[in-house]
Amino acid sequence: MIDLHTHTTASDGTYSPRNLVKLAQKEGVKILAITDHDSTAGVWEAVLTGKKYGVKVIAGVEISVVFEPTEMHILGYGFDVIDPDFIDTLNKLKENRESRNPRMIAKLKELGFDITLDEVIAEAGGDIVGRPHMARVLMKKGYVSSIDEAFQKYLGKGCPAYVPKEKLTPKQAINIIKNAGGLSFLAHPVYLEKDEKGLKKVLEQLIAYGLDGIEAYYTYHNEEQTELYLKLASLYNLLISGGSDFHGENKPEIRLGRGLGNLNISFEKANWVNWLLV
Repeated sequence: MIDLHTHTTASDGTYSPRNLVKLAQKEGVKILAITDHDSTAGVWEAVLTGKKYGVKVIAGVEISVVFEPTEMHILGYGFDVIDPDFIDTLNKLKENRESRNPRMIAKLKELGFDITLDEVIAEAGGDIVGRPHMARVLMKKGYVSSIDEAFQKYLGKGCPAYVPKEKLTPKQAINIIKNAGGLSFLAHPVYLEKDEKGLKKVLEQLIAYGLDGIEAYYTYHNEEQTELYLKLASLYNLLISGGSDFHGENKPEIRLGRGLGNLNISFEKANWVNWLLV
């Protein structure tokens, strides 16, 4: 079993890279990709832990890109994590994120919430601080009953405390991944909210930029959607990826490697990962 879409405390997950790898070993996940948001800070710890626990760890990243009116993320795998241009781009994204956080905290205070940036940073406990950590602070203080409620009422797009973050274009994200020697994949295409015709148009543009694959297997894809994405992968000769989007307690319903119980991604379903294993 493999899981090519997971998050650690290096972004908005609640498991450290080490503990995520230990969980993978416990759950029977043999190949694991760490795909933190705009960050590779957790990769080396995960790789070293994987060698100890018999889990093969692939360097990954998930980059949010400009796409209106919904959202698009690009997953990268197998790139050089010390490529200077790649590191520089991720650092700039991190700086943009850090400038956004105080503005959102200020909006939450204007709404009457007792919350500070220091509390949110402490809650994150890692390199990347973002909205899920604000949501956890709000939940711990009793302002909301769940992380989902925090996003739906205050932190989600269009909500009172929301501040847009600066993003790369899809072309820029694909280029930095490929220039660093990696493979680029369209993450969870269900979030594009496109029918087959619309999705074909999007894919054709992304392929022109150099897209390598599509995440066909995903926690929130139903059987019909998965079949469509597999069909499109075959039509456009795209590689197939799959993952749970595991975040630990920030998405408690999702189980590593199994999603909502609907995932069982075998090596045969994404055998291109063999190119990246060392």
